[in-house]
Amino acid sequence: MYSLKGYLTRNLLITLTFAMMVLLYFLYQGIQVLTQDFVASRLQHDADSLISALEKSPEDTWSLTADRLPNVYHRVNSGHYFAIQIGTKTLRSRSLFDHKVSIPTLKAGEQQHTTQFVGQEHWLIFSQAIIKNDQLVILWITEDISSLEETQVHFLAFASAAVLFTIVMLLLAQYQLLKRGFKPLEQMPEVIRQMRTQGQEINPTNVPSEISPLIEEIDRLVNQLGQRVQRSRNALGNLAHEMKRPLQGLQSYLESLPPEQRSEGSKVLSNLHHIIERELKRTKIVGLSTPGRYTVIDDDLAPLIQVMLRIYPERMIQSHYDSGLVMPFDRDDLLELLGNLLDNACKHASKNIEILISQQSSPKAGYLIEVSDDGGGVSDAALSMIIDRGVRLDESIQGHGLGLSICKDIVDSYQGELNFSHANQGGLMASIFLPMPN
Repeated sequence: MYSLKGYLTRNLLITLTFAMMVLLYFLYQGIQVLTQDFVASRLQHDADSLISALEKSPEDTWSLTADRLPNVYHRVNSGHYFAIQIGTKTLRSRSLFDHKVSIPTLKAGEQQHTTQFVGQEHWLIFSQAIIKNDQLVILWITEDISSLEETQVHFLAFASAAVLFTIVMLLLAQYQLLKRGFKPLEQMPEVIRQMRTQGQEINPTNVPSEISPLIEEIDRLVNQLGQRVQRSRNALGNLAHEMKRPLQGLQSYLESLPPEQRSEGSKVLSNLHHIIERELKRTKIVGLSTPGRYTVIDDDLAPLIQVMLRIYPERMIQSHYDSGLVMPFDRDDLLELLGNLLDNACKHASKNIEILISQQSSPKAGYLIEVSDDGGGVSDAALSMIIDRGVRLDESIQGHGLGLSICKDIVDSYQGELNFSHANQGGLMASIFLPMPN
């Protein structure tokens, strides 16, 4: 499982970092080109000044008019240098001092741009060959651009810091956008929980269009599952109902047999009646199937008690539980469990039945269900038999236990505990503990 928010953030960071690095590279290259073009144009201008200051004396010697030269060429190691080669004679700027220079061999009209590292200086060199007074003049002029390159580095560091700040701000902005955009998704677990616990349908207007198909499929799947379970239970109820008539005929046939042959057949027929009544009762208790939905005691217990009171109108059922209690167990299972316990209590009570449902935190976290009646109860031996017989509780004692095997199966499916004891009212009390699901 991976985080979609983390995936988007990580990929945005990679994309932004790559894009900004490419931007910085082209920015640096562009600044270098602009710097060198600027220096080259300035060297070209200085070269024109040098050419105009170059004069030939009547004695056929060449010289430069000093007052027409910029002062930077008179200061030693100023970073601005020139040399002029005329035949075998070379004129050098005072700033060159003892630097050795190599003047390229050029033809008239040729120009050349080169760079050279000399000590800690980085020279940008401009060379040009011209004809003046019918004499080939090769002009070599250079400028130290190391200070400009240092400025470029400082600017690049500043630009990198600005880019880093921009990336951080974009990531923070994206985080806020993602947080706001994923807010409806963060609410979906609560919406689905309400669908499970209270049967509320998901409002499609509050769902992002990107996950709307997923929600529709979940809703469709839940509805289909509920319909299948309901059809299955209806089929069992119909089958049990239809079997009553053949069994009545079989009962009449058994009554016509001699007593010695009637006993075994009556026992088998009684077991069949028992199974049929149990399936019919399960259909009546659970009602409409809602698989996966939690049990909301406020909503689900009262209708179940009303069903029991219609079946046993002379009984009184008192319920005790905290308002708003929701049990995180399948509603169908819990209704079947409570229905069988209440049915068993109503059948054997004198008048009063009590049901207590509470949430426990110690010694184990879970839910406690206690159903007791004021009936005649059972003896200690019979009570011990009910507990010891385990799954086959239906046969534990005559008159008690119709549907208790179903209760045992449901409790076992949730790794719970089912116990029986004497009730304070005098009858039987069934205690069930269901641990908190992980």
